[in-house]
Amino acid sequence: MYVPLPQQLQHGQNMVTGSSACPHHLSPRHFRCGTLQQRMQATQQSGHCRPRHLCNTVQAAASTQLEIAADDKWIQRTLSSHTDNHRPQNETLERLHQHCIDTLKTMRMPTNRSEAYRFTDVAPIISASFQAASGNGAEDAVGQHPLDAATSSRLVIVDGVASAELSSLSSMPDGVYIGGIENAPSQAVSQQLGAQSAAYGNALPFAALNGALATDVACVVVPAGVHMQQPLHVLYLSTESTTSATAMSNPRLLVIMGDSSSLELVEEFAPGHGNGTKYFTNSVTEVQLDVGAQLNHGYAEVQSGASYHMKASMVRQAARSSYTCNEAAMGAAISRHDLSIQQVGEATSTTLRGFTVCGEGQLHDLHSKLRLDHPEGQANQLHKCIVSAASGRGVFDGNVRVGQAAQKTDAQQLSRNLLLVPRATVNVKPNLQIIADDVKCSHGCAVSDLEEDQMFYFRARGIDADAARQVLVYSFGAEVTQHLKHKQLIQRVQKVVATTLAKAPLLPVESR
Repeated sequence: MYVPLPQQLQHGQNMVTGSSACPHHLSPRHFRCGTLQQRMQATQQSGHCRPRHLCNTVQAAASTQLEIAADDKWIQRTLSSHTDNHRPQNETLERLHQHCIDTLKTMRMPTNRSEAYRFTDVAPIISASFQAASGNGAEDAVGQHPLDAATSSRLVIVDGVASAELSSLSSMPDGVYIGGIENAPSQAVSQQLGAQSAAYGNALPFAALNGALATDVACVVVPAGVHMQQPLHVLYLSTESTTSATAMSNPRLLVIMGDSSSLELVEEFAPGHGNGTKYFTNSVTEVQLDVGAQLNHGYAEVQSGASYHMKASMVRQAARSSYTCNEAAMGAAISRHDLSIQQVGEATSTTLRGFTVCGEGQLHDLHSKLRLDHPEGQANQLHKCIVSAASGRGVFDGNVRVGQAAQKTDAQQLSRNLLLVPRATVNVKPNLQIIADDVKCSHGCAVSDLEEDQMFYFRARGIDADAARQVLVYSFGAEVTQHLKHKQLIQRVQKVVATTLAKAPLLPVESR
């Protein structure tokens, strides 16, 4: 079996320094069989190259090969720990399952050398051992996350499986289906399930892992012309493991909306037991909006502070459809949201608002991609981030691409970031690509502490510095959180924000 060398080795270059290798350097013919270490040892013994020539080049190749093998073993170990006892019984889900397993066979989990994960260190995740979550003990948590407007339109998903016992879906209009994949409309679901995630392939490795491990899919099918009067509250609860391994769940949501239909969707992610619970939630949401459909999407991530949270949301908008996403991410030690939207019809509207708070040891990452390829499209994105600890990090990578055919497009993008303490970090990359020539587009970014004139306004009226900073910080996030609309949900988000900010030393501006 021929094992090809890295390109640098084949051309006799040092992989570390880029300098030329010695004339006695190993050639590809010495690497025909056996492990890399065995080939190195055999080459030394054969006299083709003295040991001093087995330096940076071969050592770098060896470390690369070993690291790839380690990552592959993690994927294999994670797949094995779940698929042995959790094979999907549904034919459509089985096809998704097999496709994603085939994709993962040739995939390597991302590291900081991957451009998309350059500032997002997922090493704590891919170095851990996971097993399927227990799914027990989440009943009490349901009552801790009420939404009065959705008392009869609540779907509860425990560790990735829709729970009929904990859900309340008595007020659904005729023709609307909300529930697990087993009884979902087969034709619509089989056409849409996995269609968008498959298009992204290796770009979304955690989404591929979700497809390989998902044991159920929560399906929301709204027929053409149907308007949901009540919001749909989808509550995701994650429980811990019964062993020393970390619990892992892979919830998946599929939303299919017919022509001229409308829906308000509220996704809330929370711990099933308590804020100290450690688990890994790896979630995927796929949304198909047909012509003229309208979706108002609220997303609140208030996970346990010790947990890991990965989410991929993929939205496909047909002509004249409208999609609005209001996002608040506060919990989890590592949290990332990959949001991908395609406008595939004219006169399409997309509005994105995101607010994150990064406290001690927290990393929150929002990667968004928006593609506009048809005339008269509209897109407006606002990203806001607060980092309140020196060990906290916020990441934003927002890409908006206005294609050649997207004439008369109006696209705006703005990122504003507050660093409340010294050495707090935010990595921001707003990116607006314009190929069309008849458009109205702009983007901007700001990173700062609170403005001195704002502080002076409060101090001049007898309000102390700490209280003034608290008010300004809360109002900074309120521009986004107010669009979550529901008072109870906003209060839960504000409670997590208050807990995070209470640990931060709110220094007076003049001391910075």
